[in-house]
Amino acid sequence: MNITKNMLPESKYGLKSPYKMKPTRIVVHNTANDAPAKNEIAYMIRNDKQVSFHYAIDDKEIVQGIPEDRNAWHSADGPNGKGNREGIAIEICYSKSGGTKFDNAEKLAAKFIAEKLKEYSFGIDKVTKHQDYSGKYCPHRTLDKGWQRFLDMISAELNNEQVEPSNDTINELKLLLDTLNEELKVYKNTITAKDSEISKLNKEIGDLKAKLDKVKDIVN
Repeated sequence: MNITKNMLPESKYGLKSPYKMKPTRIVVHNTANDAPAKNEIAYMIRNDKQVSFHYAIDDKEIVQGIPEDRNAWHSADGPNGKGNREGIAIEICYSKSGGTKFDNAEKLAAKFIAEKLKEYSFGIDKVTKHQDYSGKYCPHRTLDKGWQRFLDMISAELNNEQVEPSNDTINELKLLLDTLNEELKVYKNTITAKDSEISKLNKEIGDLKAKLDKVKDIVN
């Protein structure tokens, strides 16, 4: 999964990301704005407010602004809150107006969150929302559309995981393919031989018919 990085400079760590972090959860937000992900991250880096987040996701791309091993201020649960100190903050874009762009941003976010759950060996219970920490109605549009619906989207991505074949499996398949190709060559040669025999028999039958016609002429 491709991720565009526009990382917060270390000179701003003191304001926006002062602590080292070992993630224990995902915290989902909606931007309440209609800007693309790159603009959301750029604004977060540029301004001098404390508010910060790790990722912004729109309908086309995932943009990272803060390393996952550093905290961000996004859950409004204080300097020692689980959301602020242990959560990977993900902002889903285009939630102000909604529509197709937001729907596609949610789909991409679900795919990305599923990847993070696998990466950290988290269960679906580790996907939380801003509302869980401060009571704020966020992620507002995702909540409007149904929180369980969004969790189900993530679960579907987890269940649709495609297992990459091992090298041994790939080698076995290659060997089987080579064997089948050899058998196909033998079969084609056999068919060609049979075609040649049939042509020879047809010629002999034709010759016999010609001789038979000559005998008939003589008898008559």
